[in-house]
Amino acid sequence: MAMEITNNYSNVEQANAEKEMQAKASRKETEKKSTYGSRREYSEYLNNKYACLTPTKDSSVSINSSLLSKAASNPKTAEWLENTLSQMPDCINKICENSAKNGARLVSLEISIDSEDCITTKCVGVFEADPGTEESKKMVEEARARNKERKEEWEKLIEKNKEKKAEQERLGEKKDGRQYDITVMGTDMGKVTENLISKIGMGNSAMSTAPTVTGFDLKA
Repeated sequence: MAMEITNNYSNVEQANAEKEMQAKASRKETEKKSTYGSRREYSEYLNNKYACLTPTKDSSVSINSSLLSKAASNPKTAEWLENTLSQMPDCINKICENSAKNGARLVSLEISIDSEDCITTKCVGVFEADPGTEESKKMVEEARARNKERKEEWEKLIEKNKEKKAEQERLGEKKDGRQYDITVMGTDMGKVTENLISKIGMGNSAMSTAPTVTGFDLKA
């Protein structure tokens, strides 16, 4: 009897150990997918995935550069940021419609994701009617129509981004090109330009011997 209990306990231990190994593997895979080589790369990924980051005639969403850098290398911050971005379309629509319910015509809505502790919204509108009146009801219908129009704009943009990415991947398969990332700083624009052109030339001339072009951060 004691032997059976010991065996059962061992089986449970083994099962728990296997689950823990699977969980670790899953976390590593998530971290791998959630981290990017540079802020620029991560920014491009977000812009392709979340159409709300492309300004419309009456709304815009921006991300603080420091937060963007952190999210590019921190899976937890990236998860929070993407969850926040996924809520943006619905939030923008609610703000627009509720402004109209209060008799206000929305002029612009700016949302800035400053940090994990702060999201700033700036809404500009004009009060044109009293709430509950026929005029305000008409404004609500117009706001809903605009929300639908905005949604269609975003859907078209997402589809366009997908097509663009597919085309880039197709071209990438044909050409074994290399990306360069060069930064030159200075006070003399002429020297900055000369240094930048020089570094681009140096990278291109080394194509036959070097697999990648390393980044530069120089002062002119």
